[in-house]
Amino acid sequence: MRTTLSRYKFQRLARESLRNSLRLHSDAILLYENSSYPSAFQLAVLALEELAKAKWVSHYYYSSITNEGFPEADFEQHWLMLLYSHTEKQYAFIARDVFDYSPKLVKFIKAKKLELKKQQSTYVSLERANRNVDVSGRISTPERLKQKDAKQLISLVNNEFIEIYECVLLNGECFGINEVDNVISSEEHQFLFVWPHKPGLKSRHFLKQHIVLSE
Repeated sequence: MRTTLSRYKFQRLARESLRNSLRLHSDAILLYENSSYPSAFQLAVLALEELAKAKWVSHYYYSSITNEGFPEADFEQHWLMLLYSHTEKQYAFIARDVFDYSPKLVKFIKAKKLELKKQQSTYVSLERANRNVDVSGRISTPERLKQKDAKQLISLVNNEFIEIYECVLLNGECFGINEVDNVISSEEHQFLFVWPHKPGLKSRHFLKQHIVLSE
């Protein structure tokens, strides 16, 4: 009986995560175009998480087959459990290029505020203070989430997909797994290339801001 994932399952997990991310991203755009901004935002975050999972699994797999082999079962189980954490996946989305992202976005994700905003885009709720519910606080409703929030996050995910496509086009690969690299195509995913907005959250120019903040 196997105690670790097979190579086939690693490859399929990465491939299906990427395909699911594209599906969620497409649905987010459809909801945005129909003015359902809270739901569009929620799906955009889910797309971001699934895209991060695809990249994370691919990196784990590629590093293992090109270096010292796959880790033992205990380590693999610990790592696999991270894939169930929304906040871990949200940070993994930016982690490998963290200095290319806006410091405000990095701080926002690290403080788990993106996850909070995702919850607020989904549920009617009262704010929590420590372990208690703030009964004197405002009732939060998804309608508080605005168009600009959904547009910016959808643009962030869309920009990442475009970068992956261009990486594969330029280098012949991006994920290091052919089945995953072949998922994004200009013919099947034309909606990626017609989305007109830019996120303004990723640029090499942000490195200077990171350096200043670290001093």
